[in-house]
Amino acid sequence: MTLAPNYPLLAKYQPDLKALGWQSGTLKAVWDNIRGIDLLQSLPAVKPGAVGAIGHSLGGHNAIYTALFDDRIQVVVSSCGLDSFLDYKGANEALWMPEQGWAQTRYMARLSGYRNRLKDIPFDFHELVGALAPRHVLIVAPLHDANFSAESVDRVAAAASQVYQLYGQPSRLQVEHPDCDHDFPSEMREKAYGLFEAELK
Repeated sequence: MTLAPNYPLLAKYQPDLKALGWQSGTLKAVWDNIRGIDLLQSLPAVKPGAVGAIGHSLGGHNAIYTALFDDRIQVVVSSCGLDSFLDYKGANEALWMPEQGWAQTRYMARLSGYRNRLKDIPFDFHELVGALAPRHVLIVAPLHDANFSAESVDRVAAAASQVYQLYGQPSRLQVEHPDCDHDFPSEMREKAYGLFEAELK
């Protein structure tokens, strides 16, 4: 069974984040996703604890964020969803202005305060992915993605893999580099579905 919640401030889903007490659209989405998991787990047709998260682009990093806050998620697939904040689009400082890049209200607006000092951001994706260990994580990072650098993803994964090594589960962190642009090609989707089938059924 699949649930695909709307993301805050996209299409017709326009919650007033400030009035609701949220400073981050990202965390509002995480909250919504966790409530969705609650719903799924309440249904008799859903196997308890057999939860996976999959997403492309915005959904790719939101799958990771959600799994960090909900350990019921046992498998995470992120397609075109991340690289290091330090590398994002060539570290173009203009993209760290308010309502640009990661600093948009629908993501994490307060990150705009780190413009010109990106190294001071208190977390990055190597730590986030490492914190998911020893759960299964598949990162799909196309070679020609204009949003997120495949080389940066490799550095993120290399750092996070040290945590997987500590757990004795290095094979549970996988990175694939399809020869395409910002896309989730069918062969990568099939690999993701196969991982869900193997680990969650």
